[in-house]
Amino acid sequence: MYKRKLAGMPAPLTNQTNPRDFQKSLSTAIAADRRALLEHRLYDQLRTLENLTAFMEHHVFAVWDFMSLLKALQVRLTCTNVPWRPVGNAQVRRLVNEIVLGEESDALPTGGAASHFELYLQAMQEAGAKTDQMNHFIQELESGKTVAEALEQAIVSAAVAAFVRQTFEVIERGRPHEIAAAFTYGREDLIPEMFTQLVHGLERQFPGKLATLRYYLDRHIALDGDEHGEMGRQMVDLLCEGDPRRELEATQAAVDALRSRIMLWDGIALAMENSEKPAIFDPR
Repeated sequence: MYKRKLAGMPAPLTNQTNPRDFQKSLSTAIAADRRALLEHRLYDQLRTLENLTAFMEHHVFAVWDFMSLLKALQVRLTCTNVPWRPVGNAQVRRLVNEIVLGEESDALPTGGAASHFELYLQAMQEAGAKTDQMNHFIQELESGKTVAEALEQAIVSAAVAAFVRQTFEVIERGRPHEIAAAFTYGREDLIPEMFTQLVHGLERQFPGKLATLRYYLDRHIALDGDEHGEMGRQMVDLLCEGDPRRELEATQAAVDALRSRIMLWDGIALAMENSEKPAIFDPR
């Protein structure tokens, strides 16, 4: 299990959650960090195609580990073995499987289906972003490497490596209420409307290069805003079962996920400010 502690983080939360109003308490606890993400200086830097593609080369790892959080929930909360048997709460099973359907096999505008990760890779290729690093990372995982080993072999940036490792700390602790909280409150629904507007503006300058990215963003806004966000909140509630300890742990997991994302955004923004490019993977 990863032992790294997120650098510079404040002391853990104290038990302030109210079992009768857990969601309100959690929302209050994450409000400042969520606002910091939505107002991050990074978005102002994404006004050129070059910077946008550099961002995507980092961000694709967050898209991938979002899927890992989701599948960790499915493995723990539904039956993925044969012979089948009913596992856990049927309402939780339905919520998980509904989200998996949309994220792992979403309908495409041209027909067929794809995961949002595969859709993002397509968007990267269309925009001219490099996918070599992520492709090599996946190959290392398929060869039996651990996540830590695959990150090292793919030569990812320090900011990306720290972000993915924090995610897998949550997964490896194996507490479904923490995984669900990190998934629900710290992931892709945090791409703000401003980012979508920037992409639309760039698409007018570079016709045909960002259509898939725009579709990816529009799908996330539709699914996370209208469906998956509410499903995730319900799942967190059901998994905490009104237990103050679980509610505290879920709240801390949400805060940690948001602060980890801030650190990733800081790292990407700093690289751009220093005119640095993401590490270019060279398989030789």
